[in-house]
Amino acid sequence: MPENEVFFSDQTEQSATKAHIVSSYFTAWSRVIKKWGSKMAYIDLFCGPGRYGDNNPSAPLQIIQSTLADPLLTKNMMFLFNDCDPANIRSLQQEISALDAANQLKRIDYFTETIDIDSYKRLHIPPNVPVLSFVDPFGYKGLTKELIDLLIANSGSDCIFFFNYNRINMALSSNTKFDEHLIGIFGEERTNVLKTELATLSPAQREPVVINALIESLTESKGNFVLPFKFYSAEMLRTSHFIVFVTKNPVACKIMKQIMYSNSAKDNDGVATFSFEDSKNFSDIFTQLSLFDGPIKTLETNLIKKNHGKYVTVLDLCNEVDCDFTNQFVGKNVKDVLRNLEMAGLITVVSGRKVKSRNGILNMPDNAIIYFN
Repeated sequence: MPENEVFFSDQTEQSATKAHIVSSYFTAWSRVIKKWGSKMAYIDLFCGPGRYGDNNPSAPLQIIQSTLADPLLTKNMMFLFNDCDPANIRSLQQEISALDAANQLKRIDYFTETIDIDSYKRLHIPPNVPVLSFVDPFGYKGLTKELIDLLIANSGSDCIFFFNYNRINMALSSNTKFDEHLIGIFGEERTNVLKTELATLSPAQREPVVINALIESLTESKGNFVLPFKFYSAEMLRTSHFIVFVTKNPVACKIMKQIMYSNSAKDNDGVATFSFEDSKNFSDIFTQLSLFDGPIKTLETNLIKKNHGKYVTVLDLCNEVDCDFTNQFVGKNVKDVLRNLEMAGLITVVSGRKVKSRNGILNMPDNAIIYFN
């Protein structure tokens, strides 16, 4: 049985969460972009057959359903679906035709191209068309920095891609057999440095080094925002892959960070791990009390240090954290810290708060002005 048939047998918790994150971001992205009044596009370069073996819809069908529910999107959306397996394309076409029985979607293009390291040279995207793209290869061949740069080149364009950490980690431990593909992702110099650095590291030490190298590759000279979200293997408690979001827009980063937060495991203080904890691997793992400070204490310390003696709005504090992809915090965490600081007498709410508390919880409205004592 081909690997892609195994991949699309029954939908796993991991696959369902991945599709939910992608479709949720499409909803948020399209809500913003449709106000521009222009054409907009969704590109899926490894689209699959549309449904899993258990009949659950994958991301393409969820996005088609979302589009058909909005008349303006139905009018303005363009779609490009590609899969190297013609059977998958035929299946997806049939599924979309069944959903769009009235033939409302006029611009859907289907291709059966094999995505390789030179595919970015053959992919032509109309200028000035905002694009949301999803690149979800079974492995990692065809995933290149040049492809991602092309997909986010137009204003309003963002990319979500599947980063097969397990396979890439193994390739980084090999000889030069897979270097062509690794260089496409990391660049030649960084690939060589990575191989040398990883040689002496334990599995737990390797992961952050590889992910940081990926982020560096995607952000150098581009000013991109990069958000990775981790998934564990369905067979054992080991990192399997990440989905990675890349954008040039800080507001897009904020929106996706909130979506990833809502789908993530969290610690006792509500700080997200930006990872999905499936029931098989984590059903017997209980939350434990810690005698030591968690990440929330780091956020508290940073807020005090940076803002001591200053007046600042709650919204500004939240936006600064939400738009920063180098940390794991969101605006909710900021407001929790501010409540603790107010109770400790370390900040004062100067104005912008009509009601001090609701249901025993201090109120921290966005427009409130805080003074750090």
